[in-house]
Amino acid sequence: MEHMRPFLAAAAVLTPLLLMGAQHQQPSAPRRNWPCGGRLDPSYFQVAEGTGGHLLLLSPEEIEDSTALLTAFESHHHTIFRLAGSLTPGPHDFRVPIDPSVESVLFSASVQCLETFDVLRPSGVSASGDGVTLLSNFRAERMVIVLRPEPGVWTVSVSGSGMSGVVVQARSAIGVSDVRFAPAGSSTFTALPAAGVENVVRIRLGGQLGEVQASLVNGAFARIARLPLEADDTDGSYRARFPVHSRRF
Repeated sequence: MEHMRPFLAAAAVLTPLLLMGAQHQQPSAPRRNWPCGGRLDPSYFQVAEGTGGHLLLLSPEEIEDSTALLTAFESHHHTIFRLAGSLTPGPHDFRVPIDPSVESVLFSASVQCLETFDVLRPSGVSASGDGVTLLSNFRAERMVIVLRPEPGVWTVSVSGSGMSGVVVQARSAIGVSDVRFAPAGSSTFTALPAAGVENVVRIRLGGQLGEVQASLVNGAFARIARLPLEADDTDGSYRARFPVHSRRF
């Protein structure tokens, strides 16, 4: 993760999707080289991340085959792992813990100049066989869906460079159902924190839970600060106070 230069991190778990087409490439670049040979507008990346959506680097001729990608995202609501930024050349391994509550897990990588993508089970063996779906008919996007994954630490192995997003989402009885913010002292909660003041974050969770912890993270999923949570007995949510950092989180 230290090799990712963060643009923006998003706390939302909604899934509007951004389809980036060949109109953002350099005019002189042949379509077959998009997106690796194209010039991507960072604002599209920021919109996808800032709305809790997904970066999908699809060329126009690939959009027709993207239904399976969109359906998979919509059926896996809970985000386990998410990072976004500019991937430096070379191999990168991202370790993702999967617990027994996960019924199905989706591993997705969209990399501007994608070279290799693999998902490794806790045993170190590539995910394949019964219960595994691979969506690979795209130049810059790969997705692996695993039904009833064994608990443990899985590894997403990616090599490539350029604008990138790596996401792991799950279908599970446990998950974050809502995240809202309010200025300290206010009872009006909204989707975005207030700038320049102390904020209260309210987190609603679903399922049977044990110990609950929370942190602010950057676009590379590196921790900025822990959030000391307090349970709210009136509505079952958890709350924490924090100042708005100058760093994006």
